[in-house]
Amino acid sequence: MTDARDLARLDAVLEALSLERRAAGARFFEDLYLRFQRRVASETLTRPAGNPGAFDAEAFFAEWDDEERGLVGEERALAFAWLAKTCGFEVTTSEGTCQRPWEDDAPLPDEPRRGQGLGGSSLKVRKARAHRGVIATIDGRRILADAGFPLPALVPLSPAAREIPTGMGTLSATVSGDGGVRIRCEARGVETELLRLDVAPNPSPLPLEETSGTSHDASPQPEPRGAFALRILDDRVLFWRAGRMTILDAWSRLEYPLPASERAAIEKIFALDLEGISLPEKPPAEAPEPATLSVSHLSPVAPEEARGRVGKGALPLLLVSSREERVVAAPGGSLITIRATLSDVPPLGPGEAVRKTLVFHLVSELFELGREDGSAEGRPG
Repeated sequence: MTDARDLARLDAVLEALSLERRAAGARFFEDLYLRFQRRVASETLTRPAGNPGAFDAEAFFAEWDDEERGLVGEERALAFAWLAKTCGFEVTTSEGTCQRPWEDDAPLPDEPRRGQGLGGSSLKVRKARAHRGVIATIDGRRILADAGFPLPALVPLSPAAREIPTGMGTLSATVSGDGGVRIRCEARGVETELLRLDVAPNPSPLPLEETSGTSHDASPQPEPRGAFALRILDDRVLFWRAGRMTILDAWSRLEYPLPASERAAIEKIFALDLEGISLPEKPPAEAPEPATLSVSHLSPVAPEEARGRVGKGALPLLLVSSREERVVAAPGGSLITIRATLSDVPPLGPGEAVRKTLVFHLVSELFELGREDGSAEGRPG
């Protein structure tokens, strides 16, 4: 039962989140989730990931109210579960696995492809990480509030949601008869599975003490190796680790070098105060990997036909020093990818207007390559 002291602490946290305590309804839950995701940073620069079994959500928020720190993975899930439970919501947590697209992209196997520096075949495989999701039951309906992933939106499970548009792609859920939950994302021409959770059909509400550091027998859950920063925006995902910046959206993936010495840029991109924080320096290499912008599109045309169109009539684009086109056989047609190498990308990135313009032009080229009428003559050039 929530006592007066809990409510006083809760009011302080809600005030810091620019919220007020309200009745435990669906609208308040959505506001609480979205505000938590935006205000509690997802990063390990200011606070390294700890042992979830020893995590005390109440103690974390008592310190966060004075000095905001980041929180990731299972600790982040437990923090939101404590916050929602203290607000009067019925919540439980479920174990499973996840694969985050910004950590490592997972394309289909490469087939022989045209373009400088391409060739051979390879397969990039992402390993699933242990994961814990938060499930709320409101008005008899279950909702996935995955603060630990973190997902940019709530995902209804009863009935299971279909085609939720987000900055990382279109999310959909499936729920099996035994309670298994699968969350998939359609983005950059492919559909991938992000989450698997084992959810009991009628889960018991999570006691408040289980969100506040009393389950010490739990094993630490590994997060991405090395310090990182993550920011989920309405239209894109920002991720930094080991001197490399990634900007991901439903159509494209931009990567460029961003060394730890560019502290001011990292602070601005992720809205962090890093004063007094030691950032990990990547060992010096002969040369950093170049900046690249990749876009992908699933086309109904056969791979042989799509390959016959590549390299024709592409317009020169600002910042693009070279490009390569890849065609991969996919169910029902071809997965076509254009990867452009960029030059002179500043630490803060090319700027959103420039990035979106580049994505627009490259995606337009993809559509011409993948036209079902068998003609690429409509490409500008």
